[in-house]
Amino acid sequence: MIKMERTYGCFRAQVLRNGKQIGTMEGVYVTQWFVKNKYRFTGTFNRFFTDEPEYRRPGERFDIVLLDKHIIVKNAFIEWIREQSGSGTFNAEKIESCI
Repeated sequence: MIKMERTYGCFRAQVLRNGKQIGTMEGVYVTQWFVKNKYRFTGTFNRFFTDEPEYRRPGERFDIVLLDKHIIVKNAFIEWIREQSGSGTFNAEKIESCI
């Protein structure tokens, strides 16, 4: 059984790695799915801005903080990213509330 539970959206989000801000993402959307008795978190972003070019590639892991929703997307894994625009998709391990 596949069931979409919730969708979160944020215009601008902070990107953290090891507790340090490495950049920002714009147009972030996260969807919470319930698949095979387990929650899965997938998302998309329109732009990823960072000063370090090595972070703009598939396979990188970091946390995404949705400030206006008070949510932290933990251990997000970039699946693919378009080099020109910086848009792409990610999977995440879990979502935490940061009140």
